[in-house]
Amino acid sequence: MLLSGRLHGNPYLFLGRRPFREARLRSYLVTQHRLGRPLAEILEDPYVRRCGSTTFCWSVVQDPRTIAALEENLRLLESPSA
Repeated sequence: MLLSGRLHGNPYLFLGRRPFREARLRSYLVTQHRLGRPLAEILEDPYVRRCGSTTFCWSVVQDPRTIAALEENLRLLESPSA
């Protein structure tokens, strides 16, 4: 019965982490930033605070995918309209 002791909790843990929370927070940050809000202001939103700890939020901000999306937003905002 050693196996049954290992299955307490999440039986799908062997599949790895499920980054749904990270993806939702990243989507919110990028969308709000695209609307022209500064990142510091977005990080103070009640929604962001409810998403998790400060460490979790900063890990999402520092993720290369988030940084790339925010940089793309800045390029779009700075490019002259044709």
